[in-house]
Amino acid sequence: MVREFFFEQRSHLFTALVAECQDVLSEAVSKHGQATLLVSGGTTPAPLYEALSKSDLNWKKIKVALVDERWVDNQHSASNEALIRRSLLINNAKNVEFIGMKTLADTAKQGQAETEARYAKLPQPFTLSIVGMGPDGHTASLFPHAEGLANALSEDNQNLTAAITAIQSEVTGPNTERLTLTRSALLKSERIVILFTGEDKLAVFNSAQKPGPLEDMPIRALLNQEDVPVELYWAP
Repeated sequence: MVREFFFEQRSHLFTALVAECQDVLSEAVSKHGQATLLVSGGTTPAPLYEALSKSDLNWKKIKVALVDERWVDNQHSASNEALIRRSLLINNAKNVEFIGMKTLADTAKQGQAETEARYAKLPQPFTLSIVGMGPDGHTASLFPHAEGLANALSEDNQNLTAAITAIQSEVTGPNTERLTLTRSALLKSERIVILFTGEDKLAVFNSAQKPGPLEDMPIRALLNQEDVPVELYWAP
């Protein structure tokens, strides 16, 4: 069951979600002495990250890692790491411990083992994962019918990361080679927030909540489970 939080304005959404993130991360640090925040790229969450970077959290106790990454240099305009460094790893969070996915390997498949080792050191369960959703029903880099998708979604695959080659589309753009968290990894979160905006995507989300193949709309892997609380934050 997904808890849905709808807002009339995006500014109201971000105000509420920043407060929620602060509460969740602060509670984890108080209880466990540490917290792990998993974050997505894209333009939608940037205001959230910028506001969160100004929060008076105990950032020394919080680790930040990516949900997915395009296999491009971390200075590339399409790099999620670059976005996070610009929008979140600033202000009070400028010295936070950050774990990126991109390695020096030529391909995501070749780099997966090194990234897997990095992520295996993160405290589990992950405190909070913030993911988006595309108009094709993808989340993280779990794209419909992508090469590597079946492995990434398999319940038997307990790896945290997987290499993906998406079918090129307007959604993927030219950078189809990705590394992503697996279904198993995402479900090691204590809480998952799905963040997106716009009426078109809301219609896609409502469709994804109906029965159907995971391969058609991979976000169903998060929606059709009862182990981890999932919350939708949406505004027009």
